[in-house]
Amino acid sequence: MIFLLARADISLAQKRPLRASYPAPTTVYLPLWVAKDAGFFTKQGVDVELVHVGSSPIAMAAFLAGEIDILGGGGSSGPNAYLRGQRDLAFFASMNNKFVFSIYGPPTMANLSAVRGKRIGVTRFGGTMDFATRHFLRLSGLDPARDVAMVQVGRVQDILSAMAAGSVDVGTMAFPYDIKARESGYRELADLAQSGARYASSSFLGKRQFLAQQKPRIESFVRGLIEAIHFIRTRRDEGIKILARYTRMSDMNILQQTYDFHSRVIWPRVPELQPEDLKLVLEELADANPKAREIDPAELIYGAAIKDVVASGFVEKLYAR
Repeated sequence: MIFLLARADISLAQKRPLRASYPAPTTVYLPLWVAKDAGFFTKQGVDVELVHVGSSPIAMAAFLAGEIDILGGGGSSGPNAYLRGQRDLAFFASMNNKFVFSIYGPPTMANLSAVRGKRIGVTRFGGTMDFATRHFLRLSGLDPARDVAMVQVGRVQDILSAMAAGSVDVGTMAFPYDIKARESGYRELADLAQSGARYASSSFLGKRQFLAQQKPRIESFVRGLIEAIHFIRTRRDEGIKILARYTRMSDMNILQQTYDFHSRVIWPRVPELQPEDLKLVLEELADANPKAREIDPAELIYGAAIKDVVASGFVEKLYAR
């Protein structure tokens, strides 16, 4: 009877759409939107329902309750839940393994060494932007606790305003506000995407049992993402229209620059996640919970779906057209 009930649960799960969430209408999630709107999920035989859930705690609660099948978002939510005992969680894909931030200062600053003794604005302490900034400062030989004053500003868009008002001297920016910073005359002192640091910041998380039971549909989801990335690289005008619709941006200059940057630097051909991509995530969490250092990053990854999609020759055939 238990076996029959289990089979019934699997059958029911296969009939309803995969419910995939994303945390914010930011450019990095364009492949997800394209896969849905351009019909690549449907083409690959999987029905996907996209859900925008802005609050990470709410999204995680919905995910753990089974209301969301695939949780999209930053790399820290999964390991955090894992540390709290939710061991049936695993990442299976990632659309970005870089810090998509830049540090900007006034034109009088020639390079990053000039930030010594200055106030650096970030969104909030403990967030990814704050961690990325501190990490990069250390790589550059600066101690963020002694050589600079870190200032918590609030929203991303408030950092540029704080620089203009003189509340901070330097600010860490994310798209599209780095473009606005350049247009306002500020100088880019560091591009963190070029730092070489790997950080899973836009990943997809599932329950390991669900991923294994629904492996054919997860593979179809992955193929849909891969086709969407190919579409973005080869059909720019159509891709920009979808980007504009989801982000509600109307400034074509910003849309084009953001689109081209992500196409060139951020999105990989295959949205694969490596253990190396989670090391800094765990390092970040270890500041608050030392037990994070005991986790092997490989424990948090379900790589079978992407591995089999790649082994099938799907990617090579797609790019050989």
